[in-house]
Amino acid sequence: MSKLEHTSLIRNFVAEVKGQVSDLLHDPAAMDELKALWRDYPVIIFRKQMLEEQEQIEFCNAFGQCEAIPRKDIMSPYHQEVIYFSTLRYADGSFLGGFAGGDDVQWHSDQTYLPSPATGAALYGLEVPKGGGDIYWANQYAAFEALPDDVKGLIEGKTGRFSYAKRLEIFNPKELSDKTSEQATKMKQLPEVFHPVVLIHPVTGRKAIYADPTTLVQIEGFSKEENDRILPILFEAGGRKEFSYRHKVHNGDLMLWDNGCTMHRRDEMRLDQPRLMKRTTFRLSPQAYCTPQ
Repeated sequence: MSKLEHTSLIRNFVAEVKGQVSDLLHDPAAMDELKALWRDYPVIIFRKQMLEEQEQIEFCNAFGQCEAIPRKDIMSPYHQEVIYFSTLRYADGSFLGGFAGGDDVQWHSDQTYLPSPATGAALYGLEVPKGGGDIYWANQYAAFEALPDDVKGLIEGKTGRFSYAKRLEIFNPKELSDKTSEQATKMKQLPEVFHPVVLIHPVTGRKAIYADPTTLVQIEGFSKEENDRILPILFEAGGRKEFSYRHKVHNGDLMLWDNGCTMHRRDEMRLDQPRLMKRTTFRLSPQAYCTPQ
């Protein structure tokens, strides 16, 4: 019987698991323990990993279906489920992968602009800059609990309208105005989508705010005055320092998180240092995880 060795970094939020992921993949009992642990700790850190891309994909598939990436410009040349975050360049000067900008990135949750987000995510740091680029996660269960009771009552059961155009305006206004970029044109044409602004874990019953400040435009059924009052409260609670964990990434770190009950952001990053990180996203079951379906 496996006994998964782990350390709680922040109670009921972040844990560090010992051992190699490649070994866990061949230990069904350990994987079952890990899934149970992830239910209680939505951010899990694995140190000093040596992972092939196929192993990272297999690991994610153990939690939910790993998805193929539609963006060919940032996709691994070996596996369509893996994207590269990189400052490295090919001989012609083009970037290996994408998202190489050095600016800081504010709090957000992945894929909130899609009708059916893949809320599971794993990021593997193969080559990590020594300066900058620290990653933060914020606990949206704790954020919900901290809301005033009247706000909780107002938002439970409500639906939010989410737009990728808002994210482009915040993260990359140049891309929004770039009429020559085929990718930018496609992203600007994404339709707005609707998700609950409070998610409930089907197993634990815990409630989490689902209010990505980079994509949530308004709460349906609220007047402009109500949205102007409530949205800043949700955004402020979601990014509070006391609910967040700062992680200094090292080479070999694998970070696993649940976008249904967390948000994340990144510090400003130096571009004169090599960086190569590999991310996979995977679709979690609404019967077992906190998802916006």
